[in-house]
Amino acid sequence: MFKLGINFEACFPNEERSTLEEYLSGIDKSDLLKMGSFFLGFNTEKSRYSDIIHFLQMYFSSENSDFAQTIYSNILQYVENESYPLSFYEVPYPVSSLRLFEFIFDHIPDEQETTKTNQEIEQDTFKAYVLLNQITITERDIKSTQIREENNLAFTAAQALLQISFHNNDIINFRVEKLYECQFKRALFYFEFLSEREDCQALLEAFYAHYEVADYKDYLKRLFGIVQAVLMMDKESHVEIHLEEQESMAFIDKHVASVDESITEVDFLKVRSNPLYKFEEDKYRIISPLFTIEMIYNGLFFRLKAINNQLPNTDKVTGFYNLKTYQFSEQYVLSKLLKEIYGNRYIQKSGSVLDGVMDGAPDYYMRNGKYIHIYESKDILISKESKQSFDYRDLENELKIKLFENENGSPKAVRQLVETIRKILNGEVIYDPNIPLTRVQIFPILILHYRMFNAAGLNNVINTWFVSELTRLRDLGLDISRVHDLVIIDVETLMFNKDALIKRKITIQNALLEYEKYYLRFNLANARPRPRSQEEVNKLIENSLLPFSFYIDNKIEKLGYQRSGKDLLEKASVLFEEE
Repeated sequence: MFKLGINFEACFPNEERSTLEEYLSGIDKSDLLKMGSFFLGFNTEKSRYSDIIHFLQMYFSSENSDFAQTIYSNILQYVENESYPLSFYEVPYPVSSLRLFEFIFDHIPDEQETTKTNQEIEQDTFKAYVLLNQITITERDIKSTQIREENNLAFTAAQALLQISFHNNDIINFRVEKLYECQFKRALFYFEFLSEREDCQALLEAFYAHYEVADYKDYLKRLFGIVQAVLMMDKESHVEIHLEEQESMAFIDKHVASVDESITEVDFLKVRSNPLYKFEEDKYRIISPLFTIEMIYNGLFFRLKAINNQLPNTDKVTGFYNLKTYQFSEQYVLSKLLKEIYGNRYIQKSGSVLDGVMDGAPDYYMRNGKYIHIYESKDILISKESKQSFDYRDLENELKIKLFENENGSPKAVRQLVETIRKILNGEVIYDPNIPLTRVQIFPILILHYRMFNAAGLNNVINTWFVSELTRLRDLGLDISRVHDLVIIDVETLMFNKDALIKRKITIQNALLEYEKYYLRFNLANARPRPRSQEEVNKLIENSLLPFSFYIDNKIEKLGYQRSGKDLLEKASVLFEEE
């Protein structure tokens, strides 16, 4: 359920707020860091502490019972004047938790000692947290609204929701089991891909030497030792790792945030890279469970890139970024996944095959009779400046540059898909000359490779560009009536649901049709049961803007499919094979 953060003014309506420095003064830094990692240990979904009463009961001791009761009364009064009921509000907010930890790590002096009483510590640290909620949620919304009003900007429901959701979507919306499975598989695929290339051998050898491991299997096994602490969490709290072996400590030290450098970044880039910190000689604490899992694959490219940059020119892998985004992500991973899902049925052409046949071909092509699926794959990221900007136009401009048309006017994913559709409808596709043009139905699919793009509203915004561009074909006299809406699928969702798709619990074809009908072409007039209030209307519209990942993950589970993890176990078994 959609949640709203409780801010400072809700808890202390008549109190002038102080600064984070003041609230966090007089408290030992190690205790503050422990508290910061405690907040980051809360579940992002179905947390016990999402309930405000449970949170206040957990956070405050009996000596602060009157203080906590006053806060609760203030919150009830605040909610009475807002649009949503109390059940929509909670105190913990992952972005505030990350900013709290970073502030403590960077700005609290190492020598700071405790001078406040326990009663004062509970009150002041709570105030610090809800102050961050005020800054990261309430004031962000105020600034965004101000920009919109000053520039007379009118947003569609999809644009409005995208502005609200995109900047924090990858931090607050994830499933641990899905994240771990896909991060592990992608890391394994990446190492296998690099190992098959002669020009990457020097890089891999330098990587193994730096981390003091025998090979990538040894590296992933040791990394699993770190991540396992997150997977085995049995309560919502901070996670500690205690080690005795010097070898393990040397390995984990290379993944630790250093006290010698600041970790504050607009989008938490340094915490993503080093999501642990060392608090005693042989003891470590996980800063972010999310970033700890994501360092398996998401952080791997950046660790390899750093080592590649230090290699002599004769050993350096040239075009290392393009190697990853194009040859690995777009050709190796996507082709492997789709070939497994579609099996040996239908007409299928991978991007590497098509590139040798025709310029401007899609990254993958499948035809089953009159049904064609065309894929464009883009392994891209959005800059932290655009992602975190208060001005929605910054985000949409960068999305257009990377997914519609770049600064030089070169077509990107949306325009590339439309051009492929033009060629199909004109009978120009030489790699499949037997298309039944009078009956053909075309499904355009955009594959993206990072979870940040699973933001509510994004598919609808991109599809609007696609539909607008598609009308150019109609103006050319082409029949576009059997061209379907563009659907965005992130590669991890494809990977996570691969077995269910192979077993045809649901087909890609039917999933695309259903998502198009009930989401991209949602019509309030057809809603059953009929909404009885504006709140129910808003909820239906909001649900219709959810990403394909949300739809397909839940759809497959509602169909009764039980994910066995068999594919993951088979992939992981290679780490333990005897050489």
